[in-house]
Amino acid sequence: MFSFWRKHSLPEDFFQGAHDIHCHLLPGVDDGFPSMEKSLQALKKLEERGVKRMILTPHFMNIYPNNNRESISAEFESFQAEVNKVCQIELRLAGEYMLEGGFMEHFGEGFLTLDKAGTHVLCETSYLMYELNYTNMLYDIMCEELQPVIAHPERYEYANTDVYLRWKDKRYKFQLNLLSLAGVYGEPALVKAHYLLNEGLYDYIGSDMHSLDNFRRFLPEIRLKKNEIDALEQLLENNKTLFD
Repeated sequence: MFSFWRKHSLPEDFFQGAHDIHCHLLPGVDDGFPSMEKSLQALKKLEERGVKRMILTPHFMNIYPNNNRESISAEFESFQAEVNKVCQIELRLAGEYMLEGGFMEHFGEGFLTLDKAGTHVLCETSYLMYELNYTNMLYDIMCEELQPVIAHPERYEYANTDVYLRWKDKRYKFQLNLLSLAGVYGEPALVKAHYLLNEGLYDYIGSDMHSLDNFRRFLPEIRLKKNEIDALEQLLENNKTLFD
């Protein structure tokens, strides 16, 4: 009876066959992994944990003006050639697009999408402030039959239950950051992550990995109820649909 309420660590085999859809392993292009060496070391460790496939999602935002579809695709090709020498993890390229002034320029050049069908666009907003322009940009891409996937909605300080339900009414999909459940992004994000998970409002899960050391340090701090672990495992299954 009481086992339902008991908190558990993630199962040892949680990452076996896992598909990660959000990470910053492409070296030297944003605030993620700074070097080829560190990225390759991380991939080898992740492969040992059982990770099978990963989608690299470098930032497309105004503070990285050189990041565009052409330049990032070229960086990915060079990186992939080195990855093939050291591990068997299958990599794909997408992007994490900030909803800001430069967003429509990326819209014009064509998004690097999460799915092979070319429809799912990983988007993020400012953490602090809600702006009407977010909605307008998301509306514009949905008019092109594209599917917004909101990265780590639990981290947005302005977001509350009404915002989440309004986004769901608009058919936006949500991606959980796994380490939000370890409290890495603060107590409010932790509370919101549990709420969204228990309400079944998430569609996908990602590591949003910027550093392997940070990830390994905080992963053991995750404590979840059995039904929450079951929900995470279902999100991992959902991730696989983006690779089909």
